[in-house]
Amino acid sequence: MSTPVITGVDGIAAAGMQPVYIIQESALPDITPSSTSVSLAIVQGGVKADCYYDFGGLDLTREAKTKERQRSCEKAVKSVKIGEVISGSLTVVWDQQATPEAVINQVYSALPEGENVYLFIANGWDSSKPLEATTKGDLWRVEVTQMDHLIATSPDEDLMAKATLNGDLFIPNMTLAA
Repeated sequence: MSTPVITGVDGIAAAGMQPVYIIQESALPDITPSSTSVSLAIVQGGVKADCYYDFGGLDLTREAKTKERQRSCEKAVKSVKIGEVISGSLTVVWDQQATPEAVINQVYSALPEGENVYLFIANGWDSSKPLEATTKGDLWRVEVTQMDHLIATSPDEDLMAKATLNGDLFIPNMTLAA
């Protein structure tokens, strides 16, 4: 009997394949947890952020919020998911001496402290190409709870700012509607 040959599947390298757009909450007033699509024009009207941070500069984590429940007919207590907490950060280049409208400050300006924003992340889409109606991505709603101006630790380091993010909505595999 012959042994089957198992070949690993090649992955997609992340470099240049994970465009991220920041969209102001006011541009997407009708998003709910059951939404399945978002307007292509609105996403493209957001700020493209992936060229403003290094690998590891965007970090998002989801953690389930649960409660213990036991119905009177049940013999065991169950842990029931009642929501989730999203936490993370986005560390981006910026220049305090430049105007808020300057190219280097576009992402910094799109992350106002205390405001909610959406992040649309199109995993596996070529970042050098414009999004299309066939593009799928994940939509995250986060609040920018704090914006810190980081102190450089080496002379050749870029000046960076760090947005602390907390959220409550993650919608995977959203489609873009033309």
